[in-house]
Amino acid sequence: MSLLAPEHYDKLMPLVDPLDYHLTLRSIIQGKTSASVYVDRVQNPQAAFLWNKGKAWLLGSPVDSFNDSLMDTLEGGYFQILREHEADYFRLHYDEKWGSVLDRVFPGLKREEYPRSYYHMDAGGKKWDMNLPPGYRVVEIDEALLASEHGNLDRVRDETVSERDSVEDFLESSFGYAAMESDEIVSWCMSEYNMGDRCELGIATIERHQRKGLATQVARAVIGHAVRQGVHGIGWHCWKNNEPACTRAL
Repeated sequence: MSLLAPEHYDKLMPLVDPLDYHLTLRSIIQGKTSASVYVDRVQNPQAAFLWNKGKAWLLGSPVDSFNDSLMDTLEGGYFQILREHEADYFRLHYDEKWGSVLDRVFPGLKREEYPRSYYHMDAGGKKWDMNLPPGYRVVEIDEALLASEHGNLDRVRDETVSERDSVEDFLESSFGYAAMESDEIVSWCMSEYNMGDRCELGIATIERHQRKGLATQVARAVIGHAVRQGVHGIGWHCWKNNEPACTRAL
């Protein structure tokens, strides 16, 4: 198993196709998102493992030597990082070919399945006006907002770096909008992994402000911004048990 240098990430493209709905992978390959990438061989890789901030992907097809050495690599570094951050799990996405060998690849680890749904839309040619409940306003998540002292700003800042390497990277490569009540940020939506005419969305709402349609409205603000920037392909990953979010119409 080899650690792949960034200048060779393009060799992963044939392995990405089955999971192309994860824009993270294209962002990693193009050097816009940092990650550690391991392959069974540098030339014409058949198996790959990608690690980014507690999220991981298995690509390609199982290869015996790769399967048997991956756990040692993780124990030697990445699992220790998780422990230092008091985390006891990581999220794994994988090509279905890996399903039958996961217990061999990760011996001794408890595995829990949490199905996810992926939604995609062409947002072009539509109007994305907002209809906010009384008492709320929507603002752009820009440098001035991130330098303010509004309530819940720490959570918004954390979100900007959940999918980007830094706040500065977010401001340069992504965009977002937040709903505010008085001086408190109560809901926000941000673009993630902007790649050409595609991006994904990340959305959150403070619990006591949920069920008011705020997430829908900040999502509409972000999608409208995306369309004005020439980004029409909007994707969103959602836990399947998040039924209210899954069935909410934008």
